[in-house]
Amino acid sequence: MHLRSSINEIDIAAPAKINWFLELLNRRADGFHELETVMSTVSIFDRMRFTRRNDEDFILTIRTAGCGNLPKEKDSIPCDDQNLIIRSLRLLRATAREQQTANCCQDGFKIDLDKQIPSAAGLGGASSNAAAALIAGNQLWQLNWNRDQLSKIAAQLGSDIPFFLHGGTAICRGRGEKIEPIQATSGIPIVIAKPDFGIPTASIFNRVTVPAYPIQINQFISSFQQVDPHTLGTSMFNRLQEFAEPISPAITRTFLNLKKEFSRLNCLGHQMSGSGSSYFGVFSTSRAARHATQYLAARFPDTRVFFTQTLTPIAS
Repeated sequence: MHLRSSINEIDIAAPAKINWFLELLNRRADGFHELETVMSTVSIFDRMRFTRRNDEDFILTIRTAGCGNLPKEKDSIPCDDQNLIIRSLRLLRATAREQQTANCCQDGFKIDLDKQIPSAAGLGGASSNAAAALIAGNQLWQLNWNRDQLSKIAAQLGSDIPFFLHGGTAICRGRGEKIEPIQATSGIPIVIAKPDFGIPTASIFNRVTVPAYPIQINQFISSFQQVDPHTLGTSMFNRLQEFAEPISPAITRTFLNLKKEFSRLNCLGHQMSGSGSSYFGVFSTSRAARHATQYLAARFPDTRVFFTQTLTPIAS
């Protein structure tokens, strides 16, 4: 998270993420899936401004830019208590009042969200926004809680939210809330293609089956940390992709075309991110990635294509 703040206002750039590796280990008693994934934050940002109000209300406004012929996503994003930003602030306030004083956290916030991370894309935009809200509330309410304290609240709200309090690259286990940061090169060039459809996470997990013999993460970690072009592409993996591709003929066709084009572009490896619908490729140089971005944008006019890079962790 990049931020700029004053006593009454804080600006935060909340990043997207990609999944380099994602495997399902078992089905939990609570109905969720135990998973093992490697995620990195990348340089696509939602810009967020939190401004102190004179009452306890949270007022969220969203601005979303269209892209060419693509529709704006604004109308599909709730601005009320269904939004994770507001849910995060309400839970942070309630927890602080239980632990400290009933009179704390009296101020509400006006929240302006400039939405650039596509929704239903497997890029973690909503989770990143929620983590930003926890950081903003912690600072503007002067709670001075550490990252572990905020992570306990984040884990109650969503599986990926604790990861965004760390950033950088990490192995995430459990539902995704158990974080193990790993040393990894930042600035790895990535190209992300987001088709003109989304895939709701629930629609994927309702279809999945847990493999009898899950793929081990060790080979990927080794090749990733070395950025080994000979093994990185073959060790990248996303178990959810095999369940996403057959959902509809449009998804099947789009992913097949993206696979073909990324393969022609000499990237180190390519696959779906998270539960989709974004598809990304990793490149050895920024020049190659920028060329691929231009090529794919021309090849797929109904697809948003981003040149981006992996980020360093947030300072603790």
